[in-house]
Amino acid sequence: MRRSDSPTWVALGALTSGAATYVLLVVTARAVGPAAYGRFSLFWAAIIITSLGAFLPFEQVLARRSAGRRASAASVVALRVSGTRLALVVAAIAIAVHTVIQLVRGGSTDAVVISVVAFALACLGYAWQFPSRGVLAGRTAFRQYAVVVVVDAGLRAVLALVLWAAGVHSVGPYVAAVAASSLVCGAVGAWLVHRWHRHAPAMPVVAEAPPRRGATLAHEVGGLVVAMLCMQALLNSGLVVAGAAGTGQDAVVAGHLLAALTLARLPVFVLQAAQAAYVSRIADLAHRREHAALRRLLLMVASAVLAMAAATVLVAAAVGPQLVSLVFGPDYTVSRAAVTLVAGGIAAYLVASVTNDVAVALGAHRWTSPAWVCALLTAVVVAVAVPDLIVRSALPLLVGSLTAAAVLLPVVIRRARPDAPAW
Repeated sequence: MRRSDSPTWVALGALTSGAATYVLLVVTARAVGPAAYGRFSLFWAAIIITSLGAFLPFEQVLARRSAGRRASAASVVALRVSGTRLALVVAAIAIAVHTVIQLVRGGSTDAVVISVVAFALACLGYAWQFPSRGVLAGRTAFRQYAVVVVVDAGLRAVLALVLWAAGVHSVGPYVAAVAASSLVCGAVGAWLVHRWHRHAPAMPVVAEAPPRRGATLAHEVGGLVVAMLCMQALLNSGLVVAGAAGTGQDAVVAGHLLAALTLARLPVFVLQAAQAAYVSRIADLAHRREHAALRRLLLMVASAVLAMAAATVLVAAAVGPQLVSLVFGPDYTVSRAAVTLVAGGIAAYLVASVTNDVAVALGAHRWTSPAWVCALLTAVVVAVAVPDLIVRSALPLLVGSLTAAAVLLPVVIRRARPDAPAW
């Protein structure tokens, strides 16, 4: 294994990206205050739901295809181009939906314009970025993959720090920083794929049935987009419910809760950035039907995610309120029960999301959409039925994640068996 192929690069990129993302969120929270932080969190929720819901599936599908097809480097680059074209179509749809939501929601003209323009620029960057990440991950170019991940999170963190140091306390510039980092990262990702293509070692072209074009890629990505949008809507349900609180005391309480949600989600950021390492490896072992190695890897991944989930809940129960005040400032206070409930939802989501990743890697795509649609519908019922703001913001994630895990775990167990059909 060459040094650039080591999964250690993904781990380092994940840690750096997670830390940089938290710099952005913490600095913004301290700069704008609890009430205004709710407005930023609504934009941030839209960005996360769209980027990881609508565009991350391109990375997953292209990573799996690149890992499974022993073809020339040129054909892999062509796959990225096809993925980027389709991603631009998705970007146009996402921009139109976000624009309609902003117009219906209302607010000052300046705020609406800033949100729509920043969101549009960010989507263009993601349409560029995620297909590039997919082929880099599929070809185990993990060092280049880590660079792409770090540039996006790192640049917006640096911009936020500069704004904070300059005494900027309005939300708009911090929103613009997110859009700028996305555009730059998209350009970096495309350049790294081009550079990898020029230096890629020659690979034997083996006889295989040519993949169906266009509709196959769109169909495969489309199914995952439905699942991932539901996943991200569920994960960010607390941000949406709390961030949509009105003015006055509700807005302040929502700001406090959003700080707790932001802090508790740290393991999710780490896991999302690290998924390139285990998804591509699981897909490769499944393609080659190396069942013993596949079972060992699945056991290792399961042990790691369960340990991370347990640690998330234990830390929140022990020192959660103190950590929120320490990280976000003394203006942010939240009860121990609320922090523990939030952490329980995150722990359940960790298990469900990794199970989803494994299902995708094993080729069980058709199960992901039904699982997460059911999860989101369950979460909506909980959010509507519960009157208390804190419980209404935190409980849907816990209940929805348990629903998704209950659907997907049996599927993964069946697909991992030696007698499972090839795909």
